Amino acid sequence: MASDIVAWFEFLLNPTLLESHLNQTNPEPSAIGLIIQFIYNSIKRTDGGNNEVETMDVSTQESNNKKKNALSVLALKTAAHLNWNLEIFEQKLPLHMQDALLIALLHETLEEMSSPTTHGTLDTGPLLPYQLFSVALYHRYALRALVRTKLPAKPIKVSNVPIPGQQDPTHESREVQEGILSVLERGGDVSVRILEQLLGAGEVRAPVLPTFTVHTHHTTVISHAWERCKSVADEQFKCQIHYDLGAYHFLQERYEDAYSHFSEACKLLPELGSHPDYCQVNEGKLRGYYKSCASLCSQSTPLEQRSLYDRFLHSSCSGFQDLIKILSEDNVALEIPSYLRKNLELELQAKPEKAPPGFLLQVQTLNTVRNVLEGDLWNSNYPAALAQGGKPGVQFLIQVLAAKFSRFTSSHKERIRLFFITVNLTSSIKEVLVPAIRICPPLKALFSQEELLAMWPQYEEGRACSNKTSPDATVTDPNNLNDIIWDLIHSYSPQVLKSAVMHYKNVMPPRLDVNKKEIPELNVKWEIPIPIYNTLMKLPQTSQRELVFLYIAKAVELAQAKSFQSALDLLDEACSNSSKLAGRDTARLSKLLMWMVLMTKIQHCLHELPCVDNSVMSDLTNEARKCLSAHNGRDGIAPWTGVNNWCILLLLNAGEWSSLLGGVSLPSHLYLLVLVKPLAATARALREKLTNKTVWYELWDIVVGVLGNSVQHKRSSSGQSTAVERHHDSVIMSRSAFLDFLENIREPSCLSIIISLLGHVLNLLNQEPSNEVHIDHLAMWPSTDVTLPKETVRETLVWVVDHATRLYPTATHTSAALCTSWHLSRADLSYMSDQYHSALAGYLTAVFVATDFLRNDNGGDQSVLTDSIIRRMIRCCMNLNCYTQAAILCQFLESIDYSTALRCLQERNSVDAMDAYYCCLWDVSLIEFIINMHQKRGEIQRRDKALKMMGLLEVNSNNNDEIQREAAKVRKHRFLRAMAKQYL
Repeated sequence: MASDIVAWFEFLLNPTLLESHLNQTNPEPSAIGLIIQFIYNSIKRTDGGNNEVETMDVSTQESNNKKKNALSVLALKTAAHLNWNLEIFEQKLPLHMQDALLIALLHETLEEMSSPTTHGTLDTGPLLPYQLFSVALYHRYALRALVRTKLPAKPIKVSNVPIPGQQDPTHESREVQEGILSVLERGGDVSVRILEQLLGAGEVRAPVLPTFTVHTHHTTVISHAWERCKSVADEQFKCQIHYDLGAYHFLQERYEDAYSHFSEACKLLPELGSHPDYCQVNEGKLRGYYKSCASLCSQSTPLEQRSLYDRFLHSSCSGFQDLIKILSEDNVALEIPSYLRKNLELELQAKPEKAPPGFLLQVQTLNTVRNVLEGDLWNSNYPAALAQGGKPGVQFLIQVLAAKFSRFTSSHKERIRLFFITVNLTSSIKEVLVPAIRICPPLKALFSQEELLAMWPQYEEGRACSNKTSPDATVTDPNNLNDIIWDLIHSYSPQVLKSAVMHYKNVMPPRLDVNKKEIPELNVKWEIPIPIYNTLMKLPQTSQRELVFLYIAKAVELAQAKSFQSALDLLDEACSNSSKLAGRDTARLSKLLMWMVLMTKIQHCLHELPCVDNSVMSDLTNEARKCLSAHNGRDGIAPWTGVNNWCILLLLNAGEWSSLLGGVSLPSHLYLLVLVKPLAATARALREKLTNKTVWYELWDIVVGVLGNSVQHKRSSSGQSTAVERHHDSVIMSRSAFLDFLENIREPSCLSIIISLLGHVLNLLNQEPSNEVHIDHLAMWPSTDVTLPKETVRETLVWVVDHATRLYPTATHTSAALCTSWHLSRADLSYMSDQYHSALAGYLTAVFVATDFLRNDNGGDQSVLTDSIIRRMIRCCMNLNCYTQAAILCQFLESIDYSTALRCLQERNSVDAMDAYYCCLWDVSLIEFIINMHQKRGEIQRRDKALKMMGLLEVNSNNNDEIQREAAKVRKHRFLRAMAKQYL
């Protein structure tokens, strides 16, 4: 037994040790392990049987009774530490131990009525607050046990490891379990009555660990400190009882009663807070129960709150109201079964009069899109139906795909591209489909110019399309106002927009009493930079000015959608047309548009980083310097703040830190410089290997201030900030603005500095070595205490690390050390959040990046797989029930952890294939243990496989060190590749 592990009987000798032991981070034995030992040793019979008990003298029997009572109280104290969480008890304790524990609680709180069999006449009115809690807890357990027996569940996974030759304390015979359940079932109605009475109870108090006093040899009468009980919030108490009563009524098929209780629980759920101590209601299960009961009881739920499946069924039976919207949402959510959507389509084909004209084609389009996105076969008759629908059908298809395009993955986009190529084979649709794709930038970006030419040989790119013989000139009907407005709002082709503006000015409205809107008023979401807008509106109102406005507004839309090349094309058209405008401010407008073009180019460059040519980056940095120097120009035309900020971001990401620190005359009013300058100075100091703690601490204060800004809302009556707020008096931006700034950081050194700073803050807040996050540049930051919301810091760090690893997944565009460090940080963050699968994936990715996919690994490099990281990987595997993998990893430690490895190899609940990893073993002692274990279990095939591994020459322990290292290296790589296939 390890020296730091405390035996259960030590708490019996010194009960004061229990509280300090349970307050440790990972106590060993755990709380559940202690309860098992306390209950087991309090209820087991002595080895001599009943005769030995009869021959005992009175003093010995009294001593045994005191011991059993003390063990029961110790179990209650441990259960109180777990906040009497029945969820934990049900998952990790066998039924007879749950029953013994809660009956022991009744015995300590209710003297006369401590036996549950007497509760048929129990009146809860006179009970004290702590007695109300114990009675509620027992009868909740009784109903929950009855519910669990009727539902499929995984077997209980016990935390302790049985010692060979001794009885398993958690073993429970079927007869014992059935006996307890029969007693609980007979008292089911009593439990329901008592819990319903307790819903009207007043104050309820839960016993806590210090409440109970343990029996000793010197005590005769024990009095517990009931005044030290903790008050239970009324909302938590009632919500939990309503949920348990509802589940029991649901099991008994009393759906009206169940619906009533679930309704009350749903009402109380928002009042529980984020982490209620005495309520463990699973919101997902509660909502599922509630919806099931509502359906069975014919209770109507508001339509907008129902699932897409329910809304689909309702719409199908009520005239297809909002059905198109429902099907469109389901193309992303994938909630409605495909066969139901297909049945609807067949029904509409059989009875087309049930729906308005064009409705069938819309349903066919949405169903086809669903099949395409899922990679399923779609109806081969759809292209013919689409061709028959003409331009409105094509427009609807384009609109459906464009509306959800941002939510599509790369595989979805490739399927859409192949779908369009296939549909285009229908000869009668090319003239409409290809122009429609062309004026929709997201869909156009899926194809190269050569592919569009192949799809439609008459397709032409450029200004030649503006003549009347071009197919684009026929896209808009010059006499249909709705058609013109559709093109003005949805088209991004300069030629189509120019034609639509001219037609819009000349066409008459359908009704003379309705005024036709101006073009800028057609879409309230159109926006252009304020300086350009103010300058443009000073010019005379002409069709040319409206066209320039439209080009700029469309360019802003495209830039926001990351379609930068199309945005630049529109801005070029705006620049060429702006020079033709009449007015004194034409020159000013041209210069402002020139800066807007530069800003869009910078946005495009930053979006493409790190895959940008050096020549492009060099040209843009020169233009950015000139732009920043123009703020003190003599003509009075200065770039606005947005342009300046993008120029600063470009110089930061280009590594031009000297320019930001004095090489260029920068505008003093830019708040972004307060953050950028310390970051640039820190990055330059790292690059030149200088020490500049003043700048580092300045960056520290600024970032800490930003992170603490979310809690700076309390002020004293005099209006002054509190002490905590004054600590963050350097706040320059909100946290959301800070995240927007970080999103545009692409330079690896800057990302590394931010990750290091945030990681150090989180480590200071955790103050637990076992939860530390891996970071670089540790010596840069102060070790002073910080007062920040830990969750805010963790979420920000997770976001930045994900951002960095998404930009630099491998060492292609940055150093392997930086990329490896980020993957380790990401894995540590997942480990802290108990996301063990993601953590393992992160650690494995770090190994493969650091070793260039194991090509540069000599087998002895511990730069990534340090002992602390290997132990975390072992813990992840154990929590995922992959115990064989955990045992293999124990070999990776500098000193093999035989204790953990042997325990993992004996684990019966392992879900990974044990003998599949025998080829990854190189430690002779582990192989010998496996052979012996399989021999005892009678597993002959597995034993023979392990014997085969033992017989290999390179595994012989008498080999020299070089051969042993090479054998270990080969098996390490084999195991790491096997792990990568599973987790990456």
